[in-house]
Amino acid sequence: MSMIEMKDVSYRYGRVRALDGLDLAVPDGALYALVGPNGAGKTTLLQLLMGLRRPRSGTAFVMGVPTTALSAHDRERIGYVADGQELPGWMRLDQLDAYLAPLYPTWDAALARDLTVRFRLNTARPIKTFSRGERMKAALRCALAPRPKVLLMDEPFNGMDVMVKDDLVGGLLDSARSEGWTVLISSHDIGELELLADWVGFLDNGRMVASEPMESLLERMRYVDVSGLPDDGGALAPLPAEWMSVNRAGGRLTFLVAATGDDFIARAVALHFSAGARIDARRATLREVFVGLAQRSGPQTPTEVES
Repeated sequence: MSMIEMKDVSYRYGRVRALDGLDLAVPDGALYALVGPNGAGKTTLLQLLMGLRRPRSGTAFVMGVPTTALSAHDRERIGYVADGQELPGWMRLDQLDAYLAPLYPTWDAALARDLTVRFRLNTARPIKTFSRGERMKAALRCALAPRPKVLLMDEPFNGMDVMVKDDLVGGLLDSARSEGWTVLISSHDIGELELLADWVGFLDNGRMVASEPMESLLERMRYVDVSGLPDDGGALAPLPAEWMSVNRAGGRLTFLVAATGDDFIARAVALHFSAGARIDARRATLREVFVGLAQRSGPQTPTEVES
């Protein structure tokens, strides 16, 4: 079952189309990474799922309910954390808990205390004295304490140091997997997402370019390093269109390709280069896949709606 689903969803700002007939399905219990270049439509997508914006066409669902019809009870089961999210700075965390707990019948005070310890948050200080990373941890803590069925996160790692990100990732993984929550997280921090997520979707120019389990995507993508080529400085002959992120430096060529096996890659390389070329093919990283798909899609150019 899909806990989050979008069917042919479009949205525009004036004449600029942010989402263009987008389809998305996030399975129940998945920790889904949403990646894409700046301006791809990620924040708009999350805001639509929260019901903060209404689709111009198509339908978005959370927990099987259209986002335009989410009730107060439905919203109690959705957590939302966004970069730059405002918290009442004059409050301490215990005061914020006292305010939030009556709003959520499922508020778990014990979980809130556990996350306070895990995130090393000081309950005696006003929130306005927290660092950027501490505020984000406080926001995540408040989103997790009601034990939501769905958690939406928009760029939660922005501006954080390594230790803070480790705290966030560890707390999120432990909580989400033990509770079976469905998490959709948008971030440019590709390295963290590769460790965190079990599904990944690539959004570009308002459309989903790819959406599949993380393991299957990375397993079929290969980063290929071809060395021992003639270093003649000449222009490359036309290469297969499916080769992505092609880069030539002297007698070395690297590229990214989706392939069924290393024998297939060797045969493809042999068609274009001499038999003396040495080939090293390995499983690609998520960052390499991201760059390859982004380059294939070309630069981000806002799509205008025809009048």
